[in-house]
Amino acid sequence: MTAEVGEIARLLIVDDHAIFRYGLRSILEQEPGVRVVAEAADAAEAMRAVETHRPDLVLLDLKLDSGAEVGGLDLCRRLTQAFPEVGVLVLTTFLSDRLVVEAIRHGAKGYVLKDVDVASLVRSIDAVRRGESAFDSHAAAVVVRSLSGESEPGQKAVLTDRELEVVRLLARGLSNREIGATLFISESTVKFHVHNIMSRLQVTRRTEVVYRAGQLGLV
Repeated sequence: MTAEVGEIARLLIVDDHAIFRYGLRSILEQEPGVRVVAEAADAAEAMRAVETHRPDLVLLDLKLDSGAEVGGLDLCRRLTQAFPEVGVLVLTTFLSDRLVVEAIRHGAKGYVLKDVDVASLVRSIDAVRRGESAFDSHAAAVVVRSLSGESEPGQKAVLTDRELEVVRLLARGLSNREIGATLFISESTVKFHVHNIMSRLQVTRRTEVVYRAGQLGLV
């Protein structure tokens, strides 16, 4: 999913607490680049709302219908499979290494906690709308820790030193432009590296890069 500068991000809020949805909608609609087009309280409503309103992005809580967080994870998977053009940004109170990694595996492009400030949330929304990853500092720390996982038997390192540097910065949630500035290379060169990394790791999403690299013990 990509977006031009100045476009309005059309959002669907999925949360089983009506008061939270109302409050979040009221706050976000004060932002000039954001428009909330629909709300949903459960998975069924969310799927119908995406089909009807075709939002750019879904803000998804992981715990729906007073159940376990698995409900939100399953909905994340269903949304990203049925509507790959729609970005999913997890917005939740729950944080654990497992949940962050599972959300990425199920197609989420970002993960932030509900105590995030408005400016940071809007930046995360913009990043996901541009097709980039978006993690708050807590979730980013989890992603970085996942990079130290043991490699799978028989797997060999397949990334260059420069590509490994890019992966580490992706794990911190940096955009292509920010990665380029950090490594003193052009944004187009960063895009080239990201494309090669995704191809070598056999993944299709930026957020999957970090998880896969961690699985293989590449970093």
